[in-house]
Amino acid sequence: MSTVIIGGGIIGLSMAYYLSLATRATGNTAIHIIDSSPALLTSASGYAGGFLASDWFSPAVSSLGALSFRLHRELAEEHNGQRKWGYAGSHVYSLSVDDHGISSKGSKGSKGRREDWLLEGTSRAGLVESKSDDKGAMLNDDGSPAAFTPQVGGSLDTIANPEDCAQVEPKELCEFLLEESKNNGVQVHLSTKVTAVLTDSDGTLKGLKLESTGDHNNDLGEIECHNVVLSAGAWTPGVFKTLFPRSKTRIPISPLAGYSIAVKSPRYTAPLVDPEKRHIGGGEDNWQCYAIYCAPGRYWSYAPEAYARLARNGQTEVWVGGLNDSTLSLPELAVDVKKLIDPGSIESLRKTTVQLTGLAKEGAELNQDDLETVREGLCFRPITHSGMPLIGRISENHLGGCKVNDGGVWIAAGHGPWGISLSLGTGLVVSELLLGKKPSADIRALGLR
Repeated sequence: MSTVIIGGGIIGLSMAYYLSLATRATGNTAIHIIDSSPALLTSASGYAGGFLASDWFSPAVSSLGALSFRLHRELAEEHNGQRKWGYAGSHVYSLSVDDHGISSKGSKGSKGRREDWLLEGTSRAGLVESKSDDKGAMLNDDGSPAAFTPQVGGSLDTIANPEDCAQVEPKELCEFLLEESKNNGVQVHLSTKVTAVLTDSDGTLKGLKLESTGDHNNDLGEIECHNVVLSAGAWTPGVFKTLFPRSKTRIPISPLAGYSIAVKSPRYTAPLVDPEKRHIGGGEDNWQCYAIYCAPGRYWSYAPEAYARLARNGQTEVWVGGLNDSTLSLPELAVDVKKLIDPGSIESLRKTTVQLTGLAKEGAELNQDDLETVREGLCFRPITHSGMPLIGRISENHLGGCKVNDGGVWIAAGHGPWGISLSLGTGLVVSELLLGKKPSADIRALGLR
């Protein structure tokens, strides 16, 4: 039975990876990834921060979050993820400057939902209770990680440690999943979009009609399939509307644009080493990362997130994000996102980056920018109003008259800022559903209603 996965970001790649692992022995299942862009990983999956958490989720997502965190660690241990995609346990801190602490609006303890922090512009740090720090970590005199610049008037609190949180370099993880999936027989179709559902004489799904997204929009023919998985991130609602134009259902996912910047710092040139020699995530190097979540304060009006993370073979870099723009419209292709980058927004984020990790000056004077830019990014995250992803089979009642027999139409999208963290768990669970198995996590509250 053939399966078409629409969308080649980290969610689609995770599903292809686990499904191909489960079916490669039989060889009787064709798996296809279809993506409308000429290249993969040009939006969120290629430019995200790569933060992983085990228990920062609402009850409906907690089972999936715990499963995915475990799978990230197991994958790293099995395939040397520390060296290949920078997997490392992470210390996590919250930083407030002046009187703007994590107890501000939208944090844990407020009346809002746990997911409101993203849309309200407050810190993600409010999702978790503070925890004690590990002794012997490489810190500045004020207790902040050595990779970051101490903040005058800043207040730093430890909220999580490497047992509960980790980091990866997302693009390198995606490249690993893509390569392994191809080795397992997964076929990838780029510059290709689906334009219609093909049905047999009684209206039952039998395939999809394809068209090129190149200069001439050439007809690429048809592809037979019994299962269709919608995992195109922020583009998922448009794909659903195209395939099922008679359906009155609308996929409740909205795009939220966010800027990021990755830099190299003269003060962070080698991986930090875990002083307790705990081999988290495999490897013998004992590398660790640091994450800081900031409340709005003296130097920035939003809630920045900064990660002192690793890339392949221990390459060091600092990633900073958190500056969102809800006014940007989603482009037709993910590869076109970079054309929408606003230089003013990048400049604003750069100033924040310099304040967090630049060369400190005396007193309250602004830091010196001695940072080397690795990349500047803009990505659209798929946001749901509930703050929870949509995962599961889409009922025939939502398909506008299209029938499904042995297969089905599925959705795995709307992960918001947690796409990297929840990716592997989502991939495993959906692959299990496609094969008629009991899912390894409780996702009963995550279906399309």
